[in-house]
Amino acid sequence: MKGEDLNIDRILIPVDFSDTSRKAFYAGLKMASILDADTHLLHVEEPLHTMNDPVRVSEEVARLEDGVRRRLDELFTEGGLETVDRRRVKIEIRGGKPWMEICRYAEENGVGMIVMATHGHTGLKHMLIGSTAERVVRRSPCPVLCVKPDGYEANLDGIPKKFREV
Repeated sequence: MKGEDLNIDRILIPVDFSDTSRKAFYAGLKMASILDADTHLLHVEEPLHTMNDPVRVSEEVARLEDGVRRRLDELFTEGGLETVDRRRVKIEIRGGKPWMEICRYAEENGVGMIVMATHGHTGLKHMLIGSTAERVVRRSPCPVLCVKPDGYEANLDGIPKKFREV
């Protein structure tokens, strides 16, 4: 089965530069290669604090964009991905709520799949900060492949035994 059979000709990889996000970045690029799909990289930054000086805001945004592009270039270099056709890689930087911008971007650009990190937070931490990946999975216009962090252990407490058995 090829990507066009699945209608996956564009893969979106949200990147926040965490270790798990890096893992998702490489997994997404590999998927794009296998499916012969274009790659869209998206970095979402929570909105900057409001400043009264538009020039300072513009300078801050430019500095942020330069930093994100430099870090993305480092990911390509670190992963030995110099052979990736960079003409098929689109980079977008947006401000806003990450889950909302990821879903909006996927819809606007006809993305066929999102490959993203999930940080595996549970319990109180999950309740307090929520899960970007969970929100994207629930609202995405396309399938979402979630990449878990290294060493992740599933917490099956509270799941009935019949659902835990294979």
